[in-house]
Parts: sequence; structure tokens; C-alpha cells
Amino acid sequence: MNRVVFNPEPICEDSDHPVKVKCYSGHKPNERPSSFILDDREVMVMDIEGSWFEEDKASRERRACFRVRADDGDLYLLCSDENRNHWMLRRVWRLGNQRPSW
Repeated sequence: MNRVVFNPEPICEDSDHPVKVKCYSGHKPNERPSSFILDDREVMVMDIEGSWFEEDKASRERRACFRVRADDGDLYLLCSDENRNHWMLRRVWRLGNQRPSW
């Protein structure tokens, strides 16, 4: 008999993984992420739990960051370089305690 062991503590993993993101565009382009591609599947953003801007002091690059809850139940930190429209997956909080394949 197979047993599933549930660990109530989330697994937090740092990442610098490039990711393709589809965005909602309202009064400005690429206003907020609506989905992203991970492991060849589209992950839908269900809620944006936080957003902020970061600036690299050395390069003066400005990034828009979004902590999102996805349709798989996990939390993801997505950051976009505003000048280049380049998205990175920076962190994952695996609430289901599964390891990524990337």
C-alpha cells in the first residue's frame, strides 16, 4: 500500500529561471502577469499576493516583481526587467512539496 506523507511546511526554492509570461494589458502594456509557461504547460495566475519594484544599484535596472498564487496552489515570484520585457522566475514556494523538473 502506498502512503502519501503530507508535510505542512512549504518548500521554498530560489531560482533564476527564464520564463515566458502572458500579461494583462490595461492602461499600460504588460501591466501584470496572467499566466506563464513552466515545464511545457501554461500555469494560470489566480491571485497577485504582492507586487513591488526593485532597482539594481550598480546597473540601474528596474524590475517589477509579482508574488503570485497559481492554479497549482503554489506561490511564485516573477520579476520583469521593465526595459527589455524579460521575465525571470526568482523563487517558488511549493505548498504541495513537489520538486520542479527544471
